[in-house]
Amino acid sequence: MAESNKRGSVAGKIATPKVGPTKDVIDGDSILYKAVGARIKITCAPHNKVLEGTLFTTCNITNAIAINTAPAPPNPSAPLSSQPGDYHIIPFAHIVSFELVGPGERVPESGPGFDGALPSISKVDLDALKAREEQTIREMKKRDAQKGKGVTKEAQDIFDFISRTLPTRWAGSQIVVNDAVVIDPPYSLDNIKAAKGGDQTGIQVRKIIESFFQRKKGASGSNRAPVATPIAPRKGG
Repeated sequence: MAESNKRGSVAGKIATPKVGPTKDVIDGDSILYKAVGARIKITCAPHNKVLEGTLFTTCNITNAIAINTAPAPPNPSAPLSSQPGDYHIIPFAHIVSFELVGPGERVPESGPGFDGALPSISKVDLDALKAREEQTIREMKKRDAQKGKGVTKEAQDIFDFISRTLPTRWAGSQIVVNDAVVIDPPYSLDNIKAAKGGDQTGIQVRKIIESFFQRKKGASGSNRAPVATPIAPRKGG
């Protein structure tokens, strides 16, 4: 009975986000933190949408919670870890109210919060996430540097064709190959200029561009419609 009254005292309480630069929104004493792993019913702004499911996690870094609204497995004895996932991310500022409707499944004799939640919630490696973010930014910058600004499609095609074989970069409208050869618009064989000591690269670039235009000429020729050859009338009717 005491346990039932305790649950009833939790139900219906309002989750008031405590947003502040020096105060954790979710701490060890908050109701949402203690409800991780439990079944809750939550009302969300702006349209008072009601979601019911398992509170998967609360995060005071993103200021949001994650709730799994998928129905529980048909077998009541099935572990929570086998429950299918239909997750919703809800910012604290959108939480109007929430109600604890079931205790959920927890590690035996565990305290409230993340440590006793099932399925278990591992800590996020922020250093690994930051390294991944920096790597993604580097790759995006590299891809952007490979795109010419204000150049024609053919110029970009020539650049991409050369870059398959040799290190290539843009310098304004110029194509720079292996830091030894510069190709000026309109990127023909007559526009190849090799720096001192770059004669070998210049010969290689010339062959690559010749191959590019040969392939282009062959492709345009193969796209031509076949010409009908007139058949001479047979003699004698």
